[in-house]
Amino acid sequence: MTTANNQASTSFPVRRMDYEFDDMPKYWCDNEPSLTHYFTGLSTLFPEGESYFVRSVRALRPRAKANKQLDRDIGAFIGQEAMHSKEHHAFHVSAQKYDLDPESLERVTGTVLKGIESLFPEKWNLLVTVGLEHYTAVLVTTMMRSTHTYMKDETIRNLWLWHSIEETEHKAVAFDLYQYLYGEGLTAYVPRVAIFTLSLALITTLSTAYHIVLMKRDGQLFNLKTWRRFAAFARQHYKIFIPQFLDYYRTDFHPNDVDESDLVARTREMIGLGGEAAQATH
Repeated sequence: MTTANNQASTSFPVRRMDYEFDDMPKYWCDNEPSLTHYFTGLSTLFPEGESYFVRSVRALRPRAKANKQLDRDIGAFIGQEAMHSKEHHAFHVSAQKYDLDPESLERVTGTVLKGIESLFPEKWNLLVTVGLEHYTAVLVTTMMRSTHTYMKDETIRNLWLWHSIEETEHKAVAFDLYQYLYGEGLTAYVPRVAIFTLSLALITTLSTAYHIVLMKRDGQLFNLKTWRRFAAFARQHYKIFIPQFLDYYRTDFHPNDVDESDLVARTREMIGLGGEAAQATH
């Protein structure tokens, strides 16, 4: 793995990563099919999902040029998301050796998102991004605190932790762009929570379907033991996730209400990025 930084006066850096997944084991998450395929299913949302986020933000970026800091942060957001797409796609290519074909799920995600993009106005596409950035920010906090310990392959663990760091760093960019363009009143709040509700249903449906597809392709669909293991994992973590998802419905919600700077700093140390200059997590 190699990395280089391009900080350019943004609130967070763009890291150029190049992970190698050649030695990836088949069941890299707690040696369990259900957990491994759950996270692989989530991962297949990222290459096309991050590209969609970039397009939705880029479409409205010209209207924020007067806000120099926000404009620079949008540029860094685009850079980080592009790297996430690249590295998760590389992970999926490597998983082809196990006949799981996660790339096919990437393509489904792309078809769904391009359909949404063509139907929704720019404001709503931005709101899908804003909502799913909150969804991701909730998940990655738990990833950095504890979930990474399930990941027995160091390269994949580092992929997820690097991604988690950057999702936390840029979690407010799309939200800030939305507020800058559309304000904070009721006419901004109602579509924000409505589109989030739709987005939450969409990502839950897709990730569940992908999990089942990957289990079927692996011949593990009727392995009740591993499903019970996943059910215990899900109960434990969704008790944490759901209240944080619901925070988004507060009228005064902002992604930076929760400060994860200490957690991010510890995670950077864990994966060898501790030598970076201190960065704000805005």
